[in-house]
Amino acid sequence: MALQDILKRILDEAHAEVKKIQDDAEKQKKVLREESDQMEKKELEALNKKTQTVLDSVENKMQSMARRENAQLLLATKQKLIHQAMEEFLKSLENANDKMYGQILEKLFDALPLSSGKVFAPPKRLEITSQFAPGGFDVVAHKDVHGGFIVRAGGSEIDNSFRNLVFGEFRSELVSYFAEQLKLV
Repeated sequence: MALQDILKRILDEAHAEVKKIQDDAEKQKKVLREESDQMEKKELEALNKKTQTVLDSVENKMQSMARRENAQLLLATKQKLIHQAMEEFLKSLENANDKMYGQILEKLFDALPLSSGKVFAPPKRLEITSQFAPGGFDVVAHKDVHGGFIVRAGGSEIDNSFRNLVFGEFRSELVSYFAEQLKLV
């Protein structure tokens, strides 16, 4: 055999070996691509699940926040309505006719634990307050009292002003009453 034939044969065998290596490499690449695609698909599915879970959680939180905000707005509106009703009630007490105003004063003076002192009354109701105040009280007008009266004796003070009675002493009862009357409960 000639050298040229030997070289040709070595080249043919090398070429066949290279072809076999290339074919094996292609097969391995194909297997790796398929494995990579499967892994990518699994990771994408896992990511989609996580994303959906997060989106569901965010949606639930947003719905919860919206419900809470709506509840707060509803409560604020109810409180405003009740406050307006109480303001109107206060005005009706302050502007009651003399007979009703006198009946209210009579009950307030009867409940006083004092028998003398200074009574501060609204200027426009000074006369009627004087009529119902027991004898030991000195009744004077006070511009900050719009209904009812305030008594001072010694170092103590009893605030029977209608504002204090409505928004202080009887507030909880009136809030319940107006909430029920306005059908807010």
